[in-house]
Amino acid sequence: MPRKEQETPEQSEGYAKPSDFLPLLPFVQSYQVRIVEETPGQIVIEAPFQEALSTPPDLFPASFVGTIGDIAAVSACNSLLLAGWACATLDFTVKMTGQARGEKLIARGRVLQNGRTLSVGAADIYSVMNREERLCGSVLASTRNFKL
Repeated sequence: MPRKEQETPEQSEGYAKPSDFLPLLPFVQSYQVRIVEETPGQIVIEAPFQEALSTPPDLFPASFVGTIGDIAAVSACNSLLLAGWACATLDFTVKMTGQARGEKLIARGRVLQNGRTLSVGAADIYSVMNREERLCGSVLASTRNFKL
């Protein structure tokens, strides 16, 4: 059963860790996503600005913001699954709240509901320029949890 209550990092042995699988995913590598912080039920990731993936004038497109938010929300859900379990996105929605302009994006993902076969996560995405963070979008994602 993949369900568990919030635990401290010391108690999280035996549970899935996003840092074990996230860096192995080709699309995560393409977006240069890096895990900044990881605790059970929460994750913080960042991705640098890449001109090849931008829209004029030097903005992160909504699709990039949505993808980074999806990665954070789903990874947070995955962090509450037992080792040997994984999850995949069923669907997600992104709501842009401002321009996504800056040196990088930071996404803070969290679990809203952790279930046996379905989970729901959310992420707030911030654009960072000169160390100042500005909310640029939010993502709500649902996952299908499955045993590997």
